[in-house]
Amino acid sequence: MRSTIATAKLAWQQASSHQAPLLAAGVAFYTFTSLFPAVIAAISLYALFASPQTIADQVDRIQDVLPADAASIVTDQIQQVAETSTGALGVTTVIALAIALYSASGGVSNLLTAVNTMYGLGDDRSFVKRKALAYGMTAAAIAFAVVAVALVAVAPAIFSIIDIVPGVRIAAEVVRWLILIGLVIALIAMMYRVAPNRPSPHRFVTRGVLAASALWIIASVGFSVYVNNFGSYGETYGALAGVVVLLLWLWVGLYAILFGAALQAVEENVVNQRTLTEDLGSAQSRTDAERAQLQIEGEIDTFIKVLDDTQGRRHDTH
Repeated sequence: MRSTIATAKLAWQQASSHQAPLLAAGVAFYTFTSLFPAVIAAISLYALFASPQTIADQVDRIQDVLPADAASIVTDQIQQVAETSTGALGVTTVIALAIALYSASGGVSNLLTAVNTMYGLGDDRSFVKRKALAYGMTAAAIAFAVVAVALVAVAPAIFSIIDIVPGVRIAAEVVRWLILIGLVIALIAMMYRVAPNRPSPHRFVTRGVLAASALWIIASVGFSVYVNNFGSYGETYGALAGVVVLLLWLWVGLYAILFGAALQAVEENVVNQRTLTEDLGSAQSRTDAERAQLQIEGEIDTFIKVLDDTQGRRHDTH
């Protein structure tokens, strides 16, 4: 039985060998471009049950889970969507939801590919199956966003209206955040179950899922606290501060998810010391081959240059 430290070390090596930070940055960019279509879909659904004014009053609480600069971008978009939403499930709403789902699936598709990469697996699944997985996970993420908005924004408003004793209020707040954490765990577990190109594990919630969830929550909260209290992104980036902070927040969370995927791969024994050594050896072989190719190209360039100089001297002599 591999120890926890040995497992974490092997997972770190696996994540590093497959360029997890770089993959997280790329997926963060695609997630950023897919975020607002997902917001449109989520708020269009939420608008079926709440008025635009109610939504506008509640979105400010999103700052509880996002850095202030990043939250301002998201809340502005939410308010704009809420104001233009009809609040009825008509043909226009259905078409808008379909377009938003299609646009948002791009970021999820890239995330599923990155998780599969952390396993070191090739993906020979059909195009239709990969798209179905992307759309399914996108729909699950949008549903999660709707419930999360309800828990973060709506529940406190209800608690403030209902006159309950302080002890019950505290218990309700604890339950609210426990439900939100449970939803995060369920969403990550679902992703680890369907993204890698391998048979699904027997257990739904594993150590990799719990580690990724804990890392994501701690990193997100820690980054938000740092930005809100110590960061100077506004002074450095000016009007772009919100965009930069949101991208960094996405990168931090996505890196936690990819590291959790590497840990999950080690737990399932898809990755072990032998496969990791083979991967590193292949990477080293590619590096050596590229270095040899560059050396040959350099020697050819030198030979051509010498030949040109020789021909030039002969021409000058004649």
